[in-house]
Amino acid sequence: MKIIKLYFYKFTQCCQQRFPKCANLCWSDSSPTNEVVRSLLLYFYGLLLGGLFWRFVLLNLGLSSDFQFVVGLVIALILGYGCALSVQMRCYSLLCLTGFLGKAGRSMLKAIVLTCILTGPINNISLNAREVVRVFTCSTVLTYNLSKTRFELMAKPFQNALLGSKDNLEQVKDEFVVIVDIIEPIEKEIEGFDNETNVRHKRGTNNPDYEQYREHYVKKLKKRCEAQLSKGITRCEQTFQKVYDDCHEKLPILVNYLLCWPMKLDMMCGAGKMFGNQDEICSPDGVVDSEFGQDYGQLKNERERLVGDLKNVSIQYEFVDMEQHEGYLTAKETSKEIKKEFERKKESFDITVYILEKIFAFMILRVTLNALSFHQNYLKKIDFENHYITDYFNHVDQRRARYGKLHILPLRRIERPFLVDLESAACTRLELRKIILHLMTLLLQGISAAVFILLDTLFYETLDIVSMHSKVEFKQEGHHDVNVTVTGTGVIAMMVRRSVEGFKTQVRLNLVTSNEECLPRPSKLETWSLVKIYLLLLGVAVLVLNEAYINRFRRLICAWFYPKREKQRILYLYNRMLKRRKQLQRLLMERLREHIREIKYASKLDFLGQLKLYFPACCGWLSILNKRSCSICDYKGAAHLNECQSFTCFLVYCEECWQDVEQKCLVCEYESVLGHKYSIDKTIS
Repeated sequence: MKIIKLYFYKFTQCCQQRFPKCANLCWSDSSPTNEVVRSLLLYFYGLLLGGLFWRFVLLNLGLSSDFQFVVGLVIALILGYGCALSVQMRCYSLLCLTGFLGKAGRSMLKAIVLTCILTGPINNISLNAREVVRVFTCSTVLTYNLSKTRFELMAKPFQNALLGSKDNLEQVKDEFVVIVDIIEPIEKEIEGFDNETNVRHKRGTNNPDYEQYREHYVKKLKKRCEAQLSKGITRCEQTFQKVYDDCHEKLPILVNYLLCWPMKLDMMCGAGKMFGNQDEICSPDGVVDSEFGQDYGQLKNERERLVGDLKNVSIQYEFVDMEQHEGYLTAKETSKEIKKEFERKKESFDITVYILEKIFAFMILRVTLNALSFHQNYLKKIDFENHYITDYFNHVDQRRARYGKLHILPLRRIERPFLVDLESAACTRLELRKIILHLMTLLLQGISAAVFILLDTLFYETLDIVSMHSKVEFKQEGHHDVNVTVTGTGVIAMMVRRSVEGFKTQVRLNLVTSNEECLPRPSKLETWSLVKIYLLLLGVAVLVLNEAYINRFRRLICAWFYPKREKQRILYLYNRMLKRRKQLQRLLMERLREHIREIKYASKLDFLGQLKLYFPACCGWLSILNKRSCSICDYKGAAHLNECQSFTCFLVYCEECWQDVEQKCLVCEYESVLGHKYSIDKTIS
């Protein structure tokens, strides 16, 4: 600290010599002109602080742009006018800047480290996990495509046959129409006599009387025969009448009667009656078979069975969609569920980062609140962090020493842990204890960060190894030939040929694929992310190591702006130390009692201490391993320790504490006084 003060003094002297105007403006001259210029500079300094507050706090709160601008402008103006006109605002602003180097600043840096871990290794782990999901989905689709190719090779002939049958359906219908055209004349011949027969009305019945078909056809043939006979007689009579008329007209009257009268013999046209009965002549019993009706009925039934449902014929077929297969759906749904789960995790991660950003913004407010609390406690509580030995403290102590009064310096070893000498750069025991505790906590945080980084690295290396050594090529070869030959030239052969000609197929398969698209493409964590994390942790460690000096600098800022208050605090500290020094004997006794309470007096001497006590000749070297500390101040670095000569007392004292207790063991002295008092009371009784 003396070196720092020396260099600071040289710096001020150099500025005073080389830049006198700037030095006078900053701290020397208090003229009205310099005050105005100084206030103007402080005003811009406040505006700068307001700009920093707007950049690091307001922008991270997610407010609207107009509201951010208005609030930032108001705060900047308040800080500007406050720094220009108020000493307290200047002190408070410097304390805020110093607070970023203190405990609140370390907390802020730790929050930034946590954010970097979330956005760095943890986010990279989530990205690589998403890549695993992609690999799983891609492998499922690849397996489906390979299975689909084999399935198409086997099912292609049947698929072509079905498609061809659908196209040839109309042609098949036309072929069946030909069959209908063949049967229709027969049906018309047998049933087409008139519209009043019972047979025609019974055509649609399920169980028709086949004998009626024969009876109807027999009747039809008989009537046709009778009609032919009647027609022949009529034409014969008409012919005789025509010949008679022609003869009568051509011949004279006397001759025509004699010559033409034979033409009146039309009775000869009925000579057919001489050959037998007309019913017997036209009887078709010998012509129509007795089973004619049954045979005709079976022909009609076969026709109806063959073409009766042809009007509503439709070919329907269904291709099996492998994408709708149960196994494929299971894998697909699993992939979707995993993706949804990762999306939910990613959303939670984004929300966490968003909340941390807001916490980061409010942690800057925590720095300002801590600075305000320190400022107010410094002004209102005189014993708040009042444990610094300053130049004014030394000045007061030297003045009392010159007058021969009780003075404080040099400090007793028992007092040194509680006071901080600003002339010394060494940290006190309490400060070292806090620093070690904070470093241990920081070490655990660094180990936690290293664990996440190692997990991310291990995950990346695993996926990278899989990507480099898992490429597989799939080669599929095969053929499927179907050849169907239908011989014959008839209608049925033609229909069968048209139905099965679609099965005639030749399919060849020669496909080479690979899983290159399904190989993982892991994301590697950027080196800058690692460097940023450990640089921030290193920055926190540096702040922890300099915590004691930062606290001293905070006190120096307040002392600079409030010199009178600093003198009051120093005088209060000095007077308190004087009171404690006057009660030093009682203080030493209290510390000794605490020490005895901790070690249970001398009843439990450790093993190495017992060896050194009972065998000093051969075990005296154990003092190197088992250094004893002073029973009052716990100091272990003393070159010489004064031991109590009592056989039952194992207390030791350093040289300084031994002189303070007047070279007497306080415990033994106290017990001897109690024993003497007890013996006097017993004698009197």
